[in-house]
Amino acid sequence: MKNKLTKNIGLKLGSVFLAVVLWLVVTSVNDPTESHSYNNIPVTLLNVELITDSGQVYEVLDDSDKISRVMIRAPRSVHNELKEENIIATADVRELSSLDTISIRLSTNIYPNEITSITGSTDTVKLNIEDKRSKALTLKATTSGQEEQGYLIGEVTTDQNLVRISGPQSVIDRVVRASADVNVSGMTSDIVTNAEIKLYDADDNEISNPNITQNIKTVGVKVSILQKASVPVNLSVTGQPAPGFRATGEIDGNGSIIEIAGKSNVIRGISAIEIPAEVLDITDQTEDYVTDIDVREYLPDNILLANSADAIKTVTVYIEPEVSKKLEIREERVGVTNVPDGYNASISGLDESFVIEVIGLSRDVAELQANSISGVIDIQKWMQQEGMTEAEPGYYTVEVDFGLPDEVTLLEPVSVLLHISEKEVEEE
Repeated sequence: MKNKLTKNIGLKLGSVFLAVVLWLVVTSVNDPTESHSYNNIPVTLLNVELITDSGQVYEVLDDSDKISRVMIRAPRSVHNELKEENIIATADVRELSSLDTISIRLSTNIYPNEITSITGSTDTVKLNIEDKRSKALTLKATTSGQEEQGYLIGEVTTDQNLVRISGPQSVIDRVVRASADVNVSGMTSDIVTNAEIKLYDADDNEISNPNITQNIKTVGVKVSILQKASVPVNLSVTGQPAPGFRATGEIDGNGSIIEIAGKSNVIRGISAIEIPAEVLDITDQTEDYVTDIDVREYLPDNILLANSADAIKTVTVYIEPEVSKKLEIREERVGVTNVPDGYNASISGLDESFVIEVIGLSRDVAELQANSISGVIDIQKWMQQEGMTEAEPGYYTVEVDFGLPDEVTLLEPVSVLLHISEKEVEEE
């Protein structure tokens, strides 16, 4: 038996060797070892709490936590099963170098023992590590877009007034304000919405950094939309100028148009802005009275100015010195009217011609001419002034009414002697 096993031993070993070689050749032909590349493999950072628990934050630089290409050498059968998601790339913070870099370790979660080699185009993750900084910012809301014709943006309010942010000190130190914007284009009624909170630097450039955390990302905003209307400003005066002076009645600024805004149900009832007369007190003035009026102080409740340029109005109340003029009046130009039935009336005490002196503003007095002025004693009017219900015969001193304009007065009144007598009854 032993002779049978050892007989031709060399031939038998050669046959075994050839069989192995043949198997390897067949295997190599049917399942050859090849190199394949796999793209965009993410790197998982391990033990990052070693950074964050020490009051620091980190930022991955240059997208180094993603390997653009991983080259794997393995049998074809392995490559047929291997996908990008089967490639595991990790970087352990415990291995952080003095240059703030971490070596990347590559492996697969299938057929790890069949892999001949695995290499990546990037072998380290680069970090920027900084102290963590927190800050609270006052939160304000803004509006953008063009409001509808005839409407105005009123009060803009938020349901929260603070936002707290944290992140790398170098980034947080650049943030100076937080704001939420609402687009008002085409809106004619109040807007209530949630708006995204954005962060800005001192130059109003938006800061968008994934390493910044916020306690709130959005805020509730209410935008009041007001209707506009154009109305006049009505002015009046109180008091009298100094003796010898008069107000001309002209007020520069009276009736000027301003634009106001408010809720439609309120603004519909406003036809003018009335400035109280006591605001323009011309008592004892001897020259034009000039003052500034802040119209906003006299706006009705819940109404505001649509244009801030309309707020201050410079108002001038014109005042001029009185002038006098003497007019010669003929006696026959003075007569009696409205004599009660059954009575006669006559006047006496006037010269054939006499002089009256009128006082007023230059423009009013200059228009008066003696030949256009008549004097009259209106018996009915005089009786009413005296409280008389029936005429009583007798002699009375009565002032003559020359029918002067309201803006013109007599320096001294002209009086006549009025005689009232009963008419004689004619006998039949």
